[in-house]
Amino acid sequence: MSGLSFIERLSALDKPDEANDTEQIWMIIRTFLGIVRVLIFVSIILIAEMLEEIFIGNLSLAVWSLIVGIPLFILLSTIIILGNKKFLAEKSKPEKTAVLRPILKRV
Repeated sequence: MSGLSFIERLSALDKPDEANDTEQIWMIIRTFLGIVRVLIFVSIILIAEMLEEIFIGNLSLAVWSLIVGIPLFILLSTIIILGNKKFLAEKSKPEKTAVLRPILKRV
């Protein structure tokens, strides 16, 4: 009923994770992409709120931040999702648990 004890958690830290090199590289890249995605989101909000008076090409800078920022945010989110499917999909495969002789008819 209770979780792992403190000593069990410390001993689990000594065990190496079973991730290969490509998974570890993807985790680093995914972390960087996630940070950039958050920065894009925050910058969209800041630019939209603070720079409404500046106009470029008959559109305010707030509108330009939305025109550029939203597709960038969607692009980074798509790259993260596709990368997870490509590099981390091996761990999520279910184990084969088929019964060797299934019951076909109840007696």
